[in-house]
Amino acid sequence: MNYEAGAAALIGLCLSSVLLLATLSWMVNHAHTRLTIAWLLGLATLVMLQSLEFLYHATDMFLRWPFFLKLIDPLVVLLPLTLYGYQRALQGDNIFHPRRQMLLHLSPAFIVALMDVPYWNLPAAERIDWMLKVRIDESLWQPLAPYGNDYLAIIAGLSLLYWWRQRTLGYQGRKARLGSWINKLQTVQLIIALSLLGRILLSQGFGWNLSVAFALAPTSAYLLYLMLSHAQLPQSLPPRQPLATSSKPDNTDPGSADPDSSNATPADASAATANNAQQELFAELQQALANGAFRDNELSLGKLAAMCGMTTHQASAAINQCSGSNFYDWLNRYRIDAAQQALRNSDTPVSRICFDVGFNSKSTFNTAFRRLSGVTPSEFRKRHQS
Repeated sequence: MNYEAGAAALIGLCLSSVLLLATLSWMVNHAHTRLTIAWLLGLATLVMLQSLEFLYHATDMFLRWPFFLKLIDPLVVLLPLTLYGYQRALQGDNIFHPRRQMLLHLSPAFIVALMDVPYWNLPAAERIDWMLKVRIDESLWQPLAPYGNDYLAIIAGLSLLYWWRQRTLGYQGRKARLGSWINKLQTVQLIIALSLLGRILLSQGFGWNLSVAFALAPTSAYLLYLMLSHAQLPQSLPPRQPLATSSKPDNTDPGSADPDSSNATPADASAATANNAQQELFAELQQALANGAFRDNELSLGKLAAMCGMTTHQASAAINQCSGSNFYDWLNRYRIDAAQQALRNSDTPVSRICFDVGFNSKSTFNTAFRRLSGVTPSEFRKRHQS
């Protein structure tokens, strides 16, 4: 048993377990699009599978269960894809649409699987023999299946490709916090590629076949840093302030608290914090509409939430709590206000104003306008222009 590689593999397994549990916790506590959840869950699962494979080799378990040798190779090469797919899903893109894109993105996995078939068909004893040989020298590897530097070059190349692809497409949203998070994910992609390329250079140039568990240590360290820096740890309650004395007779003890007053409980503090968070989210949604998002004829709650870098559930809760109405009633206020301004200050036809402010049909526009203004658009124009 290689104790050093085993320790590194165990640490990697612990970190990947934390990442997977954090992903599952995030799924439970946040309603988000299924696509984003799928990519994030796939990413965490592949990281854990790779950690398990490291442990499988470091502890010589392949001597007992050779069936699992190189079995997850085609899946692990999809790790750069899942990271890229997650980044694009955060921006509302589905990289598997149209369907032919799916075959293109999954082709590396199919190719690696086909290359591994000859090795999978070997008798168990022969597969073990090859693994024992390459522990001495990776150059002894003979089967067609990619191994060592060849296999790592595939993953490194895909990581660089997807890093370059995301960098080319860029971030088009208005949410600075989401853009910063996507940049951090790009850094993870780049660290993976550079770490693997560094391992390949050490192997080719100096004959030092460093365990991949050590080569990916920078990636694990950066992921741990991201988890710690973005963890929402419980905050301590502020020190209690003395209660203000009320205008009551002076015969009360000046050192005692007002019996009619009560201290805020932890539940009250938690509710206040939650309310402040909702107000912040609502302010971002308001700013997006104030910047003209309401004029989008295809605007939906999900689209507005993605534009502001939040989930549909978060946006809906913030609107319902802070505006006192549902999304479409709140949105129509912005549209009707803009329509009223256009009716006062221009001679633009009502039918044109209807579509300019975001409505898709004149009947819907007239109904909403009459409900909020009390008159039809034409009557409103006659009253205010005269």
